[in-house]
Amino acid sequence: MREQRFNLAHRLIHWAIAFTTLFLLLTILLRMGWMNKDHVGNIIQQNLNKSNVHINTKAAAVIGKAVRKPMWNWHILAGYTLIGLYLIRMALTAVQGIAYKSSFSKKTKIKEKFQAWVYIVFYSLLAISLLTGFMIQNGPKSLQHNMELIHVQSLYYVVTFIVLHIGGVMLAEFGPEKGIISKIVSGDKT
Repeated sequence: MREQRFNLAHRLIHWAIAFTTLFLLLTILLRMGWMNKDHVGNIIQQNLNKSNVHINTKAAAVIGKAVRKPMWNWHILAGYTLIGLYLIRMALTAVQGIAYKSSFSKKTKIKEKFQAWVYIVFYSLLAISLLTGFMIQNGPKSLQHNMELIHVQSLYYVVTFIVLHIGGVMLAEFGPEKGIISKIVSGDKT
């Protein structure tokens, strides 16, 4: 039911997922950069040294990890939010139908099959990311390391999807689907 892809429910869930995902990416990038435990620990260690207080690098990293903990709690909360949004998205899709043409139909053009597969792969990988994130927080400790190994890979497919999605939207906007950006913001006016 492609004609329903710009209704209010679809638009709200689209933007809620988009902003939640961007927030999650921000927390990841902060953790990798400015809020890296070793980086923060190094700053703490240097400033304590100025006051003639000396701690080793490992202790400084532990403090650095504690400093970033509140920010990381926001990552976890956003992850739970994304689980809820994902379930709503799947329920909406079950009720309204998919917003793209079937990738299995012989009548579907190559470009449309590619679009469909991008979404299928994205939502499949998103399910894996959400499950592994949930298991890191709530699963048995024996699985935590393996879940983290899988979950960390989320960064790569999410960034890839964002690039493909924005690129595809721009191609559509300046090509056959002029007005697609305004439709996802304010709805289909046709």
